[in-house]
Amino acid sequence: MLLTDPQRRTLDRLIGTAERPVFAADLRQRLVDRIEGAVRELELREPLWLGKEALNQLARCEGRFAARLEGEDPPFEHSVHTAAGVLVHKAIEVDVGSRDGLEPHAIAVTAAERLAEREERFDEYWRGRTAPEQDELLMEVVRKVTLFQGSFPPLRELRREMAPVTELPVKAQLLGGDLTLSGKIDLVLGVPDRLEPSRATRLAVDLKTGGAWPEYAEDMRFYALLMTLRFGVPPYRVASLFLDSGEWQAEEVAEETLFHTADRVVAAARSAGALLGGREATLTPGSWCGWCPRVLVCPSAEPRSA
Repeated sequence: MLLTDPQRRTLDRLIGTAERPVFAADLRQRLVDRIEGAVRELELREPLWLGKEALNQLARCEGRFAARLEGEDPPFEHSVHTAAGVLVHKAIEVDVGSRDGLEPHAIAVTAAERLAEREERFDEYWRGRTAPEQDELLMEVVRKVTLFQGSFPPLRELRREMAPVTELPVKAQLLGGDLTLSGKIDLVLGVPDRLEPSRATRLAVDLKTGGAWPEYAEDMRFYALLMTLRFGVPPYRVASLFLDSGEWQAEEVAEETLFHTADRVVAAARSAGALLGGREATLTPGSWCGWCPRVLVCPSAEPRSA
């Protein structure tokens, strides 16, 4: 297969061909024991769901995390940015999963049609746009699909070797369902090793359409934990890939990575139990105040955000 230099670089350096690590067969159970043993005695009003964003909100400000727990966030409505984001991810799903190769604009149109059929909020936003506005959004998707295709080897042609999966929803239920961890991984590559099931063979990738943020590394570690709890074996590597440049931030997964993230989950569950039990939140102002529903009443909010 003939590849461009950027595609070859992704294949050789990000996906890689080196020997994959083998993890202990009891790793998943030790992680479950670590989390459940630390939070078993919590008294929660209702089952607690945690994802990467909730963990990040706690790391920024416990008050923002408390607002999320209390359901204070306004109802979600699409903006140009969010609509483009979900449409780009759907388009990459179409590109990787299609039987026949489609050109980028056909991919974008197909993705928009499927989203409008299956997601009410996107359909409402899409129908509210004029034809030129829809065309502008489609062209943004065309740009990102073109960048994706220029960054990766043709995954549609490598299904047997890489088993690419897009938008993979992963959920882990702990404490009999009282604590649920969940997330959706943009792209997972790799085929399980049937002769050595504890060998890590998967790569998890988050596709980014903007710049880098410090929490991206923690997001990918959370995905590694989710995959370990769901499949019993972690990915060998996790990465955030930036479509505009084709560069990535990657990290090899080790046991220390997974137990670090398990401890973040424990901290979030304990914080949730205390906050829902009446403890006052510890407030930490920052640029995130502008996205907090409590910004106008918070005594510690950044003045500029308010």
